[in-house]
Parts: sequence; C-alpha cells; structure tokens
Amino acid sequence: MLHYLIDLMMGKNEEGVNKSTPKKPKEKRGWTSYLKEFFMLFLAIFCGFLAENYRESLSAQKIEKEYMVSLMEDLKTDTTNLKSYISSMKERSKIMDSLAVMMLSDERNQFGNQIYFLARQVFNEEPFIYSDGTIQQLKNAGNLRLIKKRNIVDELLKYEKKVRILEEWDQNESKTKSTFREMGGKVFNSNDLNATMDATMKFVLPTTNPQLITDDFNTINELAFQIHFISKMSLGNSNRAESLRKSAKELLSLVHEEYNLN
Repeated sequence: MLHYLIDLMMGKNEEGVNKSTPKKPKEKRGWTSYLKEFFMLFLAIFCGFLAENYRESLSAQKIEKEYMVSLMEDLKTDTTNLKSYISSMKERSKIMDSLAVMMLSDERNQFGNQIYFLARQVFNEEPFIYSDGTIQQLKNAGNLRLIKKRNIVDELLKYEKKVRILEEWDQNESKTKSTFREMGGKVFNSNDLNATMDATMKFVLPTTNPQLITDDFNTINELAFQIHFISKMSLGNSNRAESLRKSAKELLSLVHEEYNLN
C-alpha cells in the first residue's frame, strides 16, 4: 500500500508508468542533414588526399634535386677527364706521325732509338672514363620521370649519345692497334722493343740504335699505314672529345640555372 501511494505521488499509474515525463517522439532527419554529413566526410577524405599528394610531391622534388646534384658532380668529373683525354690524343697523334715518317725515311737506320721508343707508345693510351653513375640510376630505376625539366632530360640523353659515339671510335682504334700488334713482329726486333719499357712500366729511350728486322719497303709501308691511321683516329677522337666537353659544360650550366644549384 505504501509503495502504491509513493508511485501515485511520483506520477506513475497503476502499471508503473511515469506519466509526469512523457517520452518525446523521435524527430525525423531531413535530406539536407544527410547531405551535410556526406559533404563533411568527402571534404575530410579529399583534404587527406591532398595532404598525401603534397608530401609525395615534396619527396619527389627532394629526390629530383639529389639526382641533379649527383649529375653535376659526374659532369664536373667528365670535363676534367676529357681535358686530359684531349691532350693525350693530340700528343699521341703527333707521336704516331713522327714514327711513321721516320720508318719511311731512307735514313731510318739513323733513327733506331727514336723509332723503337715511339713504337712502344702505340699502345700507350689514356682512355676516357665516362662518369655515368647518375644517368644509369635514373634509367635503370625508371626515375627519369622524376626530372620535371624535360629540356634537362633531352640534353642529358643527347650527351650520353655523344659519349657512346666517342667510345665506339675508341674501340675502332683498339682494333687498328691489334693489326699493328699482329704485323709488328715482321718489322721490330721483339727483344729490343721489349727493352723500351722498364720494370716500373716507364718508357726507356734505347741507346744502342736498334734496327728494323726487314728492309722490305712494302712491309714497312703497310705498318706505317696503320700508324698513320692511328694518328688520324687519335686526332679525330680529340675533336670529338672537345665537342663532348663543350656539351658537358653546357649541360652543367643548364642544370645549375634550372635548379639553382652551385
């Protein structure tokens, strides 16, 4: 009975339902509310996408710049190596011309020391070593696409093509030297020629005036022809190397300007 009176005082009916706090009906949501939620969700996803793209862009720019710094170092090395190579090829051309002239001279017996000394230097060469580390990384990893400056890519590929042409001519000269090696035994005394280089691989000028082992002009002329050919190929390679060095400097300057690098 007491519990019943308490319930009545609290506003509950006989079934125990509280009549003083009626349950509010559930409000219906309009389509604009759903549209607003969708728009907010879309905006959050889109902003996240933009942020990720921005981070990737910054990373790509950093990698691109690192490649350009590395490329500049390679080009600087190339210009130095090419300068030495050009000087070597020009000197080589003069030496080969002098050797051929003395061999074909009617007074060649007087030039034995010089002929043997210069003949040994047919195989003395200073090849151009191409610093291709950066471009190989760019090509092998498919990272040429990271270079946004397409003029840099175009000039870099042109430069590499010129390098390959110079390397092909170097190989042609090596083939000519192989012919000289095969024919040399018919003209030079092996012991005397070997004596023109000491144990430290330095050239030594003979003092005994060694002579050619044949007086047959056709044989000597054939070998002199190969020597003259080596001379002209060396001179040609020096000209190609000068053109290549100019291209290296121009590419170096272009990279510096486009990326504001030192």
